[in-house]
Amino acid sequence: MIPRKVKTLYPEIAAELELPEELVTDVIEFYWKEIKKELDGLTHIAITIESFGTFEARKRQVEYLIKKYKSIIKHMKPTTYSKHALMNIAVDKLERLETMLKMCENQELKKKQVREIQKNGKTV
Repeated sequence: MIPRKVKTLYPEIAAELELPEELVTDVIEFYWKEIKKELDGLTHIAITIESFGTFEARKRQVEYLIKKYKSIIKHMKPTTYSKHALMNIAVDKLERLETMLKMCENQELKKKQVREIQKNGKTV
């Protein structure tokens, strides 16, 4: 199967559904923009997208990103307004990553508890 650019699919989808191409383009772009917003928002451990699968945060990756953002913030000197705005963005992202790490740790703990219960032969 040869990969195709999404923009070449819009006319085909519009013709198949008998809808204006602009409407099809807007709906598809809105859908993926919202998916990206959810993934970037760091508010959920896992996001399931129908027909694509489940995207799950990895604890190790979150820990790596926390180190990276701490280093960025440590070396950042907000001397101008634009740099101060970037610093605020980095601090906000760091806080969301730390929240995500706690969520990953809680999820890991729950999985361990379920495995332990199953190992001991008890039902959940």
